[in-house]
This record gives sequence, structure tokens and C-alpha cells, in this order.
Amino acid sequence: MYNPTKTIAALLLFGTVLCGCSQLEDIDVKDNNGEAKQEETGTVFRLRTNVSSNATRSAEDSYNHVQGTPDEYKVNNVRIYLFDAPTKMFVKSFLITDLKRSGSDASGNIIYETEHMSVQQGTYDIFVTANTDRQINKSNEAEFLADIDSLTYVRGHIEDISNGVVMTNRPSENSGTVIAKNSEEEDNVVNITLERVLARIDVAKGSETFQLTDNNSKMYASVTLNGYYLVNLPKYYYSFRHTAVLTSMTEPTWNINEHFGNIKDVNGYVIDPYFFQKKIDASSFANEDKYYENFLGDYSNVNAVPWTAFQPAATTPQYNTVYSLENCSLAPAQKNGYSTGIIFKAKVEPFNNVYHLSAGGDLELVTDEANYPEVLYYYDYKFYDSPQALAAALGLGAVSTINLDVYKARRYEKTDEGYRCFYTYWIRHLDNFKPTSMGVMEFGIVRNNLYRLLITNVSGLGTSETNINPDIPDEGETFLTVILNVKPWIVRDLTNIVL
Repeated sequence: MYNPTKTIAALLLFGTVLCGCSQLEDIDVKDNNGEAKQEETGTVFRLRTNVSSNATRSAEDSYNHVQGTPDEYKVNNVRIYLFDAPTKMFVKSFLITDLKRSGSDASGNIIYETEHMSVQQGTYDIFVTANTDRQINKSNEAEFLADIDSLTYVRGHIEDISNGVVMTNRPSENSGTVIAKNSEEEDNVVNITLERVLARIDVAKGSETFQLTDNNSKMYASVTLNGYYLVNLPKYYYSFRHTAVLTSMTEPTWNINEHFGNIKDVNGYVIDPYFFQKKIDASSFANEDKYYENFLGDYSNVNAVPWTAFQPAATTPQYNTVYSLENCSLAPAQKNGYSTGIIFKAKVEPFNNVYHLSAGGDLELVTDEANYPEVLYYYDYKFYDSPQALAAALGLGAVSTINLDVYKARRYEKTDEGYRCFYTYWIRHLDNFKPTSMGVMEFGIVRNNLYRLLITNVSGLGTSETNINPDIPDEGETFLTVILNVKPWIVRDLTNIVL
């Protein structure tokens, strides 16, 4: 029977869970007198997917949640690790493979329960992992907490989660759990909430073509988004989510109650395995051991990039989905060289405004698109078919070499897909609504969050090249308008973001 007075509640985010068990280890912990604790009591572990949170910080919870797909919340196996809370020594672990779902609650949490298990009476720190074959063998809690899955998801760009997503609990929410014999001979019930170690990224476009207009609302070009490419996707993760309060790059001494729970309200960060290697100078980060897949520093030959095609635009957005591991940086290091971002590839079509320099020195409109050149030069809502024509428009006389940056002009090359341009978007976790000031946890990827990007508008021409300075802060002016819903799966609804 479920006895609410014996329930120890865990706060966490999303996950899923278990039932039926086979014992892996059974190691007694000695008390201070050297005598083994022998008396055991019946215990049931109730695990649930959590689509709500009691957290009050917006970096922690957007108060908007979705349950996810069956593959995202299913649990194939669960390991429960028990450590003696006073001594921090390992006691016992259970492997549970025969899972039975027991329903859901009013908040939408999917709940599973274990069968009756025999556990020594005592006070425990409880750690839980799901959907992983990896067994962590450590004799004490400190060594256990220091362990990370360095092999983990091998790839950073994860598409297939049909075998289930690795999940863990937040240990601080299940520390100091008392399991004692009940006078009513009822089982103890321990609530464990799991969260996925992955984040989910959804990408879609709201229209096949976007029209660009000048300051007088006159159309001068159209843009068609025809592909995208994710950069800076990490490949390693901590088994249990790490958090810390930071104002500098000093790594803390990890403590179960301080660093394995919620994000703190002030200067609170989620920490990934490479957090403290992401210095202020992003140009010096070379990704030697391949922490990032699709590393921005290796992104040069755009013709060799495996661009992902959008699904057709529709009234109901049709999203492409990929999964990613956590990627966070200290606020001053939230720069293009570290952050997870998306490069969008697009086709530009001029609208009746391509000009040619005649033999007599006059600018003439090119009326036949078949005569458009291999390279177009753009300036002030018009396109020119040669440097000489652009020079004439700028009043520079008969010159053939122009510093385009000085005049905020651009050069667009023609490919099989048409004149090509690029847009960049850096995934935002929490908007501080200060466009000139970088916020704590503003840009980043956090486990069990769903980052839903819907491109609703393009407000200007993209860049003609993909050369990105890694030291540029993520906060800045861009040209795409994106609706971003970050959901900690928790859902975050951030609208009208202009790239």
C-alpha cells in the first residue's frame, strides 16, 4: 500500500521508470561498532516521468511542458544505487528490467513502480540511471559522483532514440532518504523522478519563401530556406546533472546537496564536462579531443557540408528532430566558438532590380533573368552584375576593386540552387531581454529541455559566406525571425527572435 507519510518526494525534471527486479550487488555497510545492519524492510520505488517542476527559477522551468513520444519516455532498464547517507559508502544496487507501468498522475507524469524489494533499514543517498548498460562500480559516493560517461553517445548528432534515452535522477532530491520498518507492515514508497540526459531540438520553417521589402515596403528580393546544419554538438555528458553558482572559472568541489539539484537563482549554471575548458578567448579552443561534433572551427567548405533538408512548410509546422547533449558556458564565454548553433542555407532571388553598366556608363535594368551573371553585388536594396556597376552606383568612378565591408555591400555567388546566402542562429536557453548584455544561462543546451525553432520571417539578406568569428558573443543582431519554444519536454516559449 502507498503510505503518503512514508513518501520521500524527488523534485527533478522529466524521465521514466521501472518495475520487477534482479539484484546485482548486495554489500553490507558496517556501522560505527563494526556490526552489519541485518534488519530489512519492504520497499517500493516509484519512478515517474515528470512534466512539471516545483522550481521557481525561469532558467530551471518554463512552466510549459510536453510529455513527449513513447520512445522518449520509455524505460527498458533501471539501476538503483543505494549509498549509506552518514558514511557515504556503497550499500547495494538493483537492476530492474521487467518494467510495469502503473498509470499517470494529474500533472501528466507517467508512473512506474517496482515490485516489493528487501532493503536494509537506514538513511540513504539514492542514485538512479535508466536505459544504459553501464554499471558504475565505486565503493564510496565521492568516487561515484566523480564518474562521467566518457563513451556515452559517441556522436553529438543523435537522431535514433528507439532504444530509449538515457535518464538519471537528481541526487540531491533523493539524499538522506529514510527507509524504516513500518508498524503497519506496509512497504516504504520512495518517489524518484528521472530526466533525460539529452535535449531535443526541433527545426521547421513557417513558409517556403519569405519576401524581403525595403523601407518603403517595396519588395526587392525573396529568400527560400533550403537546408540547415547544426554546429558545436557535444559528445560527452555527466551521468548526473551538475549545477553550480559561478562568477569565475573556478571549478567547485562537488557536493551532492549543492551541485546535483536545481539551478540556483543567482549566477546558477548547468555544468557540462568541458565547461571549465571554455575560456573567454574562444579562438584558442581547438577541439583537439573532438569534444564537439560539427565543430565550428572545422566549418569551412560549405560544399562538403551534409545539409539537412527542411520538411515542407505547412499550416501545422512539420519539425525535423535531433537530440543533443548539454552545452553551457560561463556568461562571458557564451560565444560562437562554443555555443550550439544552426547555420541556415538559403537561396536569394532578386526581384526586378538587377542592374548592368552600359558601354555609355549608364546603369540599366537587366530585364531577362537568363542574363543574370554568376556573381551579384548587393547594395541598398539593389543588385549589380559587376564590380564596375556597383562602383558606379557608389559614385566611385571607374574602379574594379571595392572593399565591400566599408560600404556594407555583399557578393552572392550563383550555384545549382541559385544565389546562395547563409543565416546563423545560436540556441537560446533563457532570454534576459537585454540585447546588449549577456545573461547567465542565456545561451546553452540543457538536458530534458525541448528547443523548438520555427522560422516565421526573414527580415534581411543573409551573409554571402559562412566565415564566423568564434570570439563574437552569441548576443547580437541577425536577420531571421525565429519562434523558439524551450520545453523541459520543459517547454520555453520565446517568440519573435530576430537573427
